[in-house]
Amino acid sequence: MSEAILKKFGKYFLLDRVGEGGMAEIFRARLASQDNSGRFVVIKRIMGEYSNNLEFVNMFKAEVQVTMRFSHPNIVQIFDSGEEHGQQYIAMEFIDGRNLRQILSRASQKDSPVPLAAACYIIEQAAAGLHYAHAFKDRLTGEALQLVHRDVSPQNILVSYDGNIKVIDFGIAKAATNGEATRAGVIKGKLSYLSPEQVLGENLDGRSDIFALGIVLWETLTGKRLFVADSDNEFQVLKMIEGCTTFVKPPSQFNKEISSEVDAIVMQALSRDPRKRFQSGEELARALRKVLAVQYSDFGPSDLSQFIKKMFHEAIVEDRKNLQAVNARAEELISLGVVSNSREKTSSEIKSQKPQGGIGEHTRMTQFLGDKFNKAEITNAEKVEVAGNPQRQMKVSASGSSSTASRSASTGTKASIQSSKPGTRSFTRPIPVEIQSKSGMPGSVKLLAGVAGVGALFYFGLIPMPGEKAVKTQTPPVEVSQTQAAPSNVKMGKLKLSVLPDGDVAKTTVTMNSQNFSLEKGYIDVPIGEPLVVAVERPGYVMFRKEFTLQDADMGATGESKMDVKLEPMAYGVLSISTRPSVADVTIVNIDRQPAENVKPIAFKTPVNQEKLQAGNYRVTIKNDLLGVEKVMNVVIKEGKEEVLTDVKLEIKN
Repeated sequence: MSEAILKKFGKYFLLDRVGEGGMAEIFRARLASQDNSGRFVVIKRIMGEYSNNLEFVNMFKAEVQVTMRFSHPNIVQIFDSGEEHGQQYIAMEFIDGRNLRQILSRASQKDSPVPLAAACYIIEQAAAGLHYAHAFKDRLTGEALQLVHRDVSPQNILVSYDGNIKVIDFGIAKAATNGEATRAGVIKGKLSYLSPEQVLGENLDGRSDIFALGIVLWETLTGKRLFVADSDNEFQVLKMIEGCTTFVKPPSQFNKEISSEVDAIVMQALSRDPRKRFQSGEELARALRKVLAVQYSDFGPSDLSQFIKKMFHEAIVEDRKNLQAVNARAEELISLGVVSNSREKTSSEIKSQKPQGGIGEHTRMTQFLGDKFNKAEITNAEKVEVAGNPQRQMKVSASGSSSTASRSASTGTKASIQSSKPGTRSFTRPIPVEIQSKSGMPGSVKLLAGVAGVGALFYFGLIPMPGEKAVKTQTPPVEVSQTQAAPSNVKMGKLKLSVLPDGDVAKTTVTMNSQNFSLEKGYIDVPIGEPLVVAVERPGYVMFRKEFTLQDADMGATGESKMDVKLEPMAYGVLSISTRPSVADVTIVNIDRQPAENVKPIAFKTPVNQEKLQAGNYRVTIKNDLLGVEKVMNVVIKEGKEEVLTDVKLEIKN
């Protein structure tokens, strides 16, 4: 379902958003002039959050540089490119139709398989388009670009309602003369449509695309998925592709109407050894043309057109009405001259907005650092690992990181609070909490705590965002008391904390056994002889944490014990990793901080792209259990620098 936009974008007028994913948004558009109301184009532009990411921008520009020069009936034509409002875009041919994935899904829903002749025709045309791209030469130098699409899949094959076939999305294509196009990672493309050589991170040529197109042919003929695993198990899919010689069965085993000639074409395209496949898209197209001429001589593009129009009749009628309505509205706005040049917020930008003072953005950096590294932008935050899912990591502003604790402290909760750090003990015996009167808390502090607390509640879904309905939860309410006294049999003492280097307590947060305390009195009442865990935090500094037990011998004549808290400034760098094979599990452990704080390892899957880490020494373990290979190394992350590990070759485990 499209979403009406009606905004001017440079010399174009965006009508509606018809798709988004990855790094780009897709719009139907027209020229912003009254005499061009009947000619539609498609605008593809980088999403706002990726516009400052050099890697994505270069990838996008590579698509323009390669495909602007193409002119073939089976490849979508690009008309224009540029930058508007800081966003790169391309304007391309509008294809009134559906992609092959949508066609296969609708055919399955209606229990109306794609005709075998139509399947052969679609792939024959797509193979012709790919051959043109593979063999394309620079018109000035005559040099062959040796381009590889790398993302051939049903989503990237368009079928118009008139029966025309177009290959799209060369955004991750790589020419032999363009070595930068794949620095973002070795594996490019959708997992279920990778070739064996892609899985192994080997050098690719056009025969890799032939394998992917063979997968699409197999699926179009059978109406089934080929390389797909239960629960989206990525490693299982990769293992299937690597073992394609024994895993892939002829399509006739699933559809008895498929001839032995078609079987042979499919199995040759899906040969694990590139030397045994069709050596070019033209060879594959020629083989399918022969089948079409001999077995389906009466089939033509008009037959495919009738099949597609019948499958999507209701949707076509509805879409025509919507397009006419939105175009008429655009025509009216253009004629009145009330078009705004201001850039609209994209849906992804709206989703990414967070309440100020609450939880911040995802810790993965979306801005390439390079020479533009800005220490000030990242030293005011710390990395927090989320238990149970190492892929979900958050960057929490230090000023808001203890907002929940501060709310509990200020109200004196009766509930037992457990330490959030693994390996620490939980304590049920409460520590007396100093209750501040309303007049005792500065207004700015109360406001900051309130904003931070509300932000956290928004993020975790405990209260609804504006415009959203409240969601009922099963979490029991916490009983709150205005006073909390220690049991009478517990001996208490005073602990004085000296914060170094400056003694400033205004922005310093102190928790004792996970309860929040103020340092304004200069001391904290703590039980003697009980296990204690103190944590001191301040924006831009490494958290100070210590486990200890106060004894009578530690207390001075005044009944006070002193502790110096030395805060170390935070410093960050970034780490990027690509491996061979391309998909592997990565475990990163800060060896500077272990074992004292029992820091959990951070886990990723390759490629790891510009992951922000605190400066220091790390042990990096990379392994692929299915293939039985791994690599362990020590890495030093330096402040303001990017450490890049490129094409790390994993070795067989001993």
